[in-house]
Amino acid sequence: MSLEFYVEKFQNLNMNSACGKKSPHKVCMLLTVMDLIQAGHLVKNRIEFNQAVKDRFSHYFESFAQGNDRNTPENPFYHLKGEGFWHLSYHAGFDELNTKRYSAKAIDYAYLDQELFDYMNSSIVSNELKDALVANFADLPSLFRQWLLDIGKSEKTAKNYVGAIRGSISNWLADVGELEQPLTEVKSYKQFIRYEERVRQLDEFKIRDSRGKGMYSAALNHYHQFLADLSQVDVNADVRGVMSDKKLTETEKAILINTRLGQGQFRSKLIEMWGGCAVTGYRNTQLLLASHIKPWRNSNNEERLDKYNGLLLVANLDKAFDLGFISFTDSGKVMISKYLEAPDVLGLREGMSFNVRRENKPYLGYHRGVLFKGF
Repeated sequence: MSLEFYVEKFQNLNMNSACGKKSPHKVCMLLTVMDLIQAGHLVKNRIEFNQAVKDRFSHYFESFAQGNDRNTPENPFYHLKGEGFWHLSYHAGFDELNTKRYSAKAIDYAYLDQELFDYMNSSIVSNELKDALVANFADLPSLFRQWLLDIGKSEKTAKNYVGAIRGSISNWLADVGELEQPLTEVKSYKQFIRYEERVRQLDEFKIRDSRGKGMYSAALNHYHQFLADLSQVDVNADVRGVMSDKKLTETEKAILINTRLGQGQFRSKLIEMWGGCAVTGYRNTQLLLASHIKPWRNSNNEERLDKYNGLLLVANLDKAFDLGFISFTDSGKVMISKYLEAPDVLGLREGMSFNVRRENKPYLGYHRGVLFKGF
C-alpha cells in the first residue's frame, strides 16, 4: 500500500466517542510503536505487550487524556486490529473468534502491514504519520483549553486564547481569502505554520495585537506549541539529529535516542535515584516523565546521559518546568514565575522543595539563568 493510503487511515481511525470527545487510546498506541521503532526497541515487525510499550503509552496518554479516560494500553493493543493494518498473532488454541479482549494467555504479539512497518522505520515518514494522527482529535479547542490549564494558565486566559484562535484570527484570515474554516479545524502542524506566518503579516493582526498588548501573539505562540506537542515536533527533530551524527556509533545512537524518548537507562537511573516525582513524591513511575534539567538541545552528549541532569516529574510539572514557569534554587526550593497564572491548579505551593544533590546544582543554575521566566 502507498504512504498516502496509510496517512488517510491514520487520519480516520475508528475511535470511541463520548460527549463529543474521542478516546485517545489508539493514537497513543500508534505513537508509542513509532517511537519504539525509532529508538531501536522494535527491529522486527513483532510488537509485544511489554513494559516499554506500557511506559511510552502512559507518556502520551498523560498528554491526551480527558475526563474519565483511563490508562488502559491493553485496549488499543487489541482493538487496533479493526483498522486493517494492525494484526494479532495468537497462542495455540486461541484465535480471533474466541478472543474478545486482550489476554496475555491468548495473544502472543501484534504486527503491522509490512509496508507500514517499513514506513515507520524512516524518521521522515514517521513525522508524516504522526502529523496525520492529530486529525483524529476533532475537538482541538477543548484539548487546547486543557493544555493551557495544565501549564498553569487561568480559566480566563484559556478562554481568551481559544476564542482568539477560533474567532478573530480565523476571521482575519478568512477576510483575505486565506482560510475557509476556523483555524482550530486545521489539524496539521505544517499547515498551521503557513497560516501563522500569513496572519502575522496582516495589518489587522498587527493593529489589534498592539491594542490588545500582545494577546493575539501570545495565543498564536501557545497554539503553535500545543500543536508541536501533539505532533512531537521537537522530539522528532532531535532524533533525526542523533541519527545523522556520523561521529556516533550505532550503539551510542540507540542510547541517546532512548534517553531523548524518556526510555532506557536514563529513565531507569532517575527512577532509582528519585523513587517518585522529585517534587510531589507521587510514586506511580508509569505516570512520571524523565525530564532533563538542562534541555536536550542545549546539552552535549555527556550531559544528555548524566542522571544528575534529570528530574522525575508528574506530567503537568514536567511541562511547567520545560517552559520555564517553575525552577528550583540550589537548596531545592520551588521558584514560581509570576507568569504562571494558576499554580494551585498544578498542585504547586510556596515552600515545596526536594533534596538537591551537589551534582544537580550546575544544571539547576543553567535552568534558572536561561529558562526561568522570572518572578
